[in-house]
Amino acid sequence: MPPLIRWLQTQKRDEHYACELTAEQSPGEESSYRPSVAINIWVTCPAHQSNISPERDSDMSIQQPENSTSPATAVTSTGDQHEPTRPGGEPPISIDRSLLRLGAALGALGVVLQIIMDRLHPHRVDPNDSAAVFREYAISDIWTAVHIGQFAGTLFIVLGLIALGRSLARQSGFPGALGTVGTVTAVLVAAVFAVQMAVDGVTLKAAIDAWIGAINPAEQAAAFQVAESVRWTEKGLGGFFQLIQGITILTLGLSMAFDRRYPKWLGWIGVLAGTAIVAGGTVTAHTGFSAQAGQILLPGTLLLAVFLVVAFITMWRRSAER
Repeated sequence: MPPLIRWLQTQKRDEHYACELTAEQSPGEESSYRPSVAINIWVTCPAHQSNISPERDSDMSIQQPENSTSPATAVTSTGDQHEPTRPGGEPPISIDRSLLRLGAALGALGVVLQIIMDRLHPHRVDPNDSAAVFREYAISDIWTAVHIGQFAGTLFIVLGLIALGRSLARQSGFPGALGTVGTVTAVLVAAVFAVQMAVDGVTLKAAIDAWIGAINPAEQAAAFQVAESVRWTEKGLGGFFQLIQGITILTLGLSMAFDRRYPKWLGWIGVLAGTAIVAGGTVTAHTGFSAQAGQILLPGTLLLAVFLVVAFITMWRRSAER
């Protein structure tokens, strides 16, 4: 269809009038006709335009080529792109393959980084024995650096979980909603852990150094109380970090259990891991870094490691699918 239709002369009985039917292509579009191109049409007629007969009106209709696509089916959404549904009603493979691959790579890197930082972190004494813990922390020269590394590792894992959650959210119904919830709570995991690492890696170390450097018993007692208060702030943050982390893994695992693109058994592993971590976080919030909390968190942490590693491997493989 030409981009410009100039003058169409119509006539009714003895009255003559001109009707200008102008069809202009939207700015920035090419001149060649495409069915999906939006056309803006203005019709300017004299005052007696209302006298146009139905026959003449129908003559002025713009005919569309036979094999062209109707505007209703040709116009595509300008929002988020969606893939066609796969055979058998299976959810579509994510079109954002780069996000899946980046999330898998960063998540795997985060797991490795957390293992390294855990080996470097001093933890040879009872974590609930504050005096022993403070002495152990005081002699560490890499204390703050280790906690920066722990934060980086957790942040990378969270980015991987966000990519996973976005993929799971493409499902319809309740499983897709769970994927969205898991994505949101994953962001909260990184936020809470950032505060915890700032308290543990910076504030607590300064309070411990002040306690170690105190000269007389009165100053030592006051400095110890300050450090103990900071330590309990860290314990509180740790408990809530575990709660939010467990909820994230629980919701993502449950969503994955209903997703045909991921192993169902892996989804249930995530559900078990998340449940154990939520229970451990509840105990931590009440008792601090106690042996009871550790007994619950240990199996949850092992299941979490399996869930993360397999999930990131699966994401990497799916990013290469065609």
